[in-house]
Amino acid sequence: MITILNKAVNFYTKNKRRIDPHITLLGLYLTTKFLIKKTKHILSTLMLSQVDIVNKYGKGSYALITGGAGGIGKEFAIDLAKKGFNLIIVDFNQVNLESVQQEILKINNNLMVKTIQLDFSQGNNPDFFKKLQQEISNLDISILINNVGTAKGATGIFDRQPIQNILEGFNINFVTAIMLTHAVINQMHLRDKYQSLIINLSSASSNFPLPHYFGYGASKIGMASFFDALALENKDNNKIDILTLKPYFVSTALINYRKGLFVISPQQLVQQTWKYVGRTTEAIPNISHQLQYYFDSSIPFWLMMKINQFQRRPQKK
Repeated sequence: MITILNKAVNFYTKNKRRIDPHITLLGLYLTTKFLIKKTKHILSTLMLSQVDIVNKYGKGSYALITGGAGGIGKEFAIDLAKKGFNLIIVDFNQVNLESVQQEILKINNNLMVKTIQLDFSQGNNPDFFKKLQQEISNLDISILINNVGTAKGATGIFDRQPIQNILEGFNINFVTAIMLTHAVINQMHLRDKYQSLIINLSSASSNFPLPHYFGYGASKIGMASFFDALALENKDNNKIDILTLKPYFVSTALINYRKGLFVISPQQLVQQTWKYVGRTTEAIPNISHQLQYYFDSSIPFWLMMKINQFQRRPQKK
């Protein structure tokens, strides 16, 4: 950063006679305005208090979590169990489902922890979700967390991907969230005493095109757009809060548990999420990820695409 500033100063010193002072003042004004705005946003984020979700959504009601046997979904399940919510955990891995169920019951053995084994890659017809809806129709579901995601059929070179992989990837990353929301939203509308909450795990990849990550980025764009529209539909009735999360890298199996300066843990993501529910419809719920987004959105688009292509180019075999 210091090198860049030095170059900028040197350039200005050598060419100051050619540069219109009005343009310089305008540039300084816009830059200062941008920095003040972002600084205010960061400070306001740091000062946010966590929302009391127990009183807002109802202790003892059910939270339904997809992909809840590992990663971000598991951390949501554990945190909600500590807060006194009963759970419906849906995942394709039966062994992991049983493991997380036992772990949660050790936290609070008075909770109801219902597990459902489902492979959402096969969820491409209405009957698939009708069966799930029948299993949960008599439960007081206050929170739905559309967390399940996969890289299957979503990364690599498009014309080399098997059609089946692409379809299954979109079923998991996009179709599932819409169909599950459709399955529970009417139950949520009927709740009288408490509000309800729908959380959707989108991604920072919904902000920029990602070459070689076509399916994942596209499905996350679709998710963000769909739930933004649904939030507007439900704005007036004030019964259902909708929050779409757009994190950068979170250390889960999806990225092979990568570590790094700007890679956060699932626990960090979950704890930060409760600051935003009911206050906004979209959030990048971590300060380091917000800084990443400010950087990405401030550099020229063509340069961002060059960086993405260089970082995400598939390895030659």
